[in-house]
Amino acid sequence: MNIKLLAVIGTLGALSLSSFASAQQGGGNPPEPPFAKIAQELSVSEDAVKTCFPKPSGRDQKGGHPARPDMSKVMPCLQKSNASLTQDQVNKVMEANRPQRGGN
Repeated sequence: MNIKLLAVIGTLGALSLSSFASAQQGGGNPPEPPFAKIAQELSVSEDAVKTCFPKPSGRDQKGGHPARPDMSKVMPCLQKSNASLTQDQVNKVMEANRPQRGGN
């Protein structure tokens, strides 16, 4: 074997291992939202935000990823703590504070 072939094989092996490690790290539960920041921006308590957020439940049918939580009950729940909240306000705050997956 020549040196170039060994270098290519070594590089491919290293890439395979790093890809495997990245997949293992990103394969768990999604990152937790910044509850304190969301609470501050919505003028509600952090406990209210934590209580209103749905918890991920189980795995989906396709690839074993965590199933998406049902967000339909978040708005009515948050309005119990701040009746002046609008859906638009909540959507903007949630979008601005969405956790990034995979370190991106």
